[in-house]
Amino acid sequence: MKIRQSTSDETALISDLHRSAFGDPEGETIAKLINQLFSDQSAQPILSLVAEENSTLIGSVIFSKVTIDGASDCISACILAPLAVHKEHQGKGIGMKLMKQGLETLQQRGVHFVFVLGDPAYYTRAGFSSDHKINAPHKLEYPEAWMAISLQDKQLSSVNGTVQCATTLNAPEHW
Repeated sequence: MKIRQSTSDETALISDLHRSAFGDPEGETIAKLINQLFSDQSAQPILSLVAEENSTLIGSVIFSKVTIDGASDCISACILAPLAVHKEHQGKGIGMKLMKQGLETLQQRGVHFVFVLGDPAYYTRAGFSSDHKINAPHKLEYPEAWMAISLQDKQLSSVNGTVQCATTLNAPEHW
């Protein structure tokens, strides 16, 4: 298996992978989100990684830029959304490898924090924590699923504010 940055001509393949991995109706919603996210200038820069095996995409993760209203302008942050692994390859650690490669790349690029809304049992294994004071863009049914990780020396506990995602992700139906 090889992990690499996706290319601009792979958007449809990435959308199809997420559609298949999530199933109906969520998969279709996520596929549309991906198409919109790649063309959303407010999401740039995007880091899109894919896992490939035998020239077939089997996993995908996307990180897009966010800002933190109320925090200093010198904080660089992203959100991890979405992450998917093809059904036939789930449970093999591919999602975790994609996520960790993305976090390492973002750390090298100087990104301070990465946020995610997801299953705490999964994302805490990569170091994400809900122990922070940074609000999600919308009220959440499960606030413990709103997690973050610090990639630099700046501590999450030292920052307050509200995350503002790209226009595409700020839609309430994604929260």
